[in-house]
Amino acid sequence: MYLGVDAGNSKTVALASLASGEIVGAGRAGCGDIYGVRDPADAVAAVLGSVDAALSQAGATRWTVSAAAFRLAGVDWPEDGEYWDRALREHWPALTQRSIANDGYAALRCGEPSGIGVSVVAGTAAAIAGRGPDGAMWDMGWWSQHAMGALGLMTEALRAVYLAELEAGPPTRLTSALLEFYGVPSVAELNHRFNRREGRPTQADRTRGARVVTATAMAGDPVASDIVDEQGRRLSLYAQIAARKVGLLDRPEPISVVLSGSVLMAPSSPVAAALLAHLGERLPTAVASPATLPPVAGATLDALAEGGVALSPDVVGRLAGTVPPPEFLKT
Repeated sequence: MYLGVDAGNSKTVALASLASGEIVGAGRAGCGDIYGVRDPADAVAAVLGSVDAALSQAGATRWTVSAAAFRLAGVDWPEDGEYWDRALREHWPALTQRSIANDGYAALRCGEPSGIGVSVVAGTAAAIAGRGPDGAMWDMGWWSQHAMGALGLMTEALRAVYLAELEAGPPTRLTSALLEFYGVPSVAELNHRFNRREGRPTQADRTRGARVVTATAMAGDPVASDIVDEQGRRLSLYAQIAARKVGLLDRPEPISVVLSGSVLMAPSSPVAAALLAHLGERLPTAVASPATLPPVAGATLDALAEGGVALSPDVVGRLAGTVPPPEFLKT
């Protein structure tokens, strides 16, 4: 059995695969980010809960796992990886073939089976990672100096609405759109909703408004359009940095850039369009493609490859044909 795990703030998903590539078990749990929970042990419980659910569905146990790839949000510093290594040794001492890395790496094989290239994930937040031909790896982690993904869209949109209300910024249709979406009568109430001391909305409640930002941009609002364009510029900037950090800029070959995450994969995503426009300026040799598989499938391909399985077209195709339905993976 080969196991891939993709852990984020919204959910944690695990897939159990045979060496043939066939997915025979899937499991879900809550937040698997040690930065996103009160007690890191809660993230460990979520990750192992998703693992046990996947193995149970497969009719297997932890003892049957030959290799596992854990792609986890919040593995940003060496001590984060060390924390997970200790936790896995404690809870799963028999698992000797395992790898632990930031969740940004999960998407790399979703569009490029070799795993060489850059992945740009924009969902609740953003994760960007690169792997070079010599195995060099770099991920954005806390190096990001900009809010990106749905959180970034909403951060900038709320700022624009508040500034417009204070007559310190241009008027924008985001004001009426967000007031209607959140069901509040005024900008003052909107501000209070997100910034009061008690009873603040969850992160999920905040980020669900990102769809309003992109829709308002697509309707032609200049302020919303600028926010979306800036998101694309920022994502392309870090993609360029990742490519440079892992030595991809020194090669004549095209650079594979795999796009994934709810913000980029939404139908007619204006953020994806902005990213592609700026990416052409920063990485002229980039070949960008949407992920053809969910990130957890990329983690599973990592587990197979790291466990010695050759990722032939048959293996990749079999895995692609047996991944859980979108409803199971939906945030």
